[in-house]
Amino acid sequence: MTSTSFIPKTPSDPKKYSFLLPGITPQTKLQSEHLLEKNHTEHDIFFNESGFHNHLVHHYLAAYSMGADNKRLKEIYDDHASYQRPLPPSVGEFTRENFKQQLGKREAYTSYLNMFQKEIENHGMVDTIRRYVFMDDMLARTIGGAFHPLIHLGYAIEFNLPAVAAEALAMAACTEPNLSSLIPSFPWLQEILVPVQAVTMASSARDMVSKVTSDMAAKLGFGGSDGTKASAAKDQHSDKPSPESANSLTATDMTASLKEAITNNAVVDLIEEIHRDADFDGAVKFTDSNKIRAFLANSQAVEKLKAYASRWHVHDDEKDLQAKAKELYTAAMLCYGATAIREQGIKLDFFLMHALTSIHAVHLLLPVLAPVESAALLEGHAAATLAYYISRGRPSLQVDLLLKYESDEAANDSANPWLKICERAIHAPEAHIIKVVRACAVGQVVYGHDSRSEPFEKAWVRLADMTLYISSNKIDGSYWNHKGIGFDEAWQE
Repeated sequence: MTSTSFIPKTPSDPKKYSFLLPGITPQTKLQSEHLLEKNHTEHDIFFNESGFHNHLVHHYLAAYSMGADNKRLKEIYDDHASYQRPLPPSVGEFTRENFKQQLGKREAYTSYLNMFQKEIENHGMVDTIRRYVFMDDMLARTIGGAFHPLIHLGYAIEFNLPAVAAEALAMAACTEPNLSSLIPSFPWLQEILVPVQAVTMASSARDMVSKVTSDMAAKLGFGGSDGTKASAAKDQHSDKPSPESANSLTATDMTASLKEAITNNAVVDLIEEIHRDADFDGAVKFTDSNKIRAFLANSQAVEKLKAYASRWHVHDDEKDLQAKAKELYTAAMLCYGATAIREQGIKLDFFLMHALTSIHAVHLLLPVLAPVESAALLEGHAAATLAYYISRGRPSLQVDLLLKYESDEAANDSANPWLKICERAIHAPEAHIIKVVRACAVGQVVYGHDSRSEPFEKAWVRLADMTLYISSNKIDGSYWNHKGIGFDEAWQE
């Protein structure tokens, strides 16, 4: 008998996985360099007075990563460029000493862009991100604006584009800290940063000491609650389920397995509790034009949410960070996908969709951050996701309906339905659709074939297919629902 494992480990380093398909050529690289620089030097990051965000970089790079040809990439660029505003004039030179004066003002974008470009040139992209995102209320600003600065940062890290990182930080600086009541502030600017590797090694050492202590206590008969839970969890979940047992599950078994999986995801469990909590009734009204602002203005509801969010604590050790990243990624997928579907139809919520596309950005950022920064980012994203969930009317999770969904365009006869999904995504007419597909694809690759994720196995591909079909074809009358799908009125329209 050999102890050698024959289970293929894919990807070999899940936490650093980035989605990429064949198709990038010297010609597409050359064109992309030119067009991304053109957008950077000519366009504002906000395309109207309401502060709607320039999505050109997101859409372009998402299609580029899927191997789109030059013709399609140029179509994407031209479509977005047609309605962008020109880069605004500088309001003055910003430095570390005076940049705080104009925070939250969109007209200061160019000045912030220039400042962050200089910071990155002098200190590097990652250190500049760490220094400025985790200072004062900048994390609230980065996650604010419907997650857009965070999403932009994800693309900067994924494609190693320092200029795009400067755009993202400038966007964050121009964003109001509306989520600061939920996301704690950090100390003021750190002049000296401790290298990520040193912080990570210290965290790992603490984790090792803790494990040795726990093991010693267990051997001496002082078993604690953590050891008991870990042992019970190991008994309940085998990492090597036999194919025979998996194939013999009845419908009742699958339903029970699904319910257990939902309960075992702490963030999904919080969503379910909040859905049932009558204290949130009336916190947001269907008639509120800006529902997240209405929720954040309700101090009683915010305090109630803070109590919920505080129950999901992330420790700054590698094991807990990866476990919590998986929980939050899966929860964001279900919060968007499983709330969208009812027996009478499907409505894709615009804001819950951003919770999913931004958790993809979190996945990309975690490997370059210090553990304490990663923990803060995860907790901040979770709090924001729950806030948006409440503001959308606390829609119910219909996970069983999502798992059963198949569109008229589903590749049921394909050996790999993702191949057709990616082709459809490249040609999707709206910027967010391909981002949802990429987020689902990454979630499936990183988390979708873990035996403990089996109940959600098909959720990733079902949601990608559903988004492509419903949104691209405007089945609901438009690409996305902005009304709040948790309100009955939204389903009566």
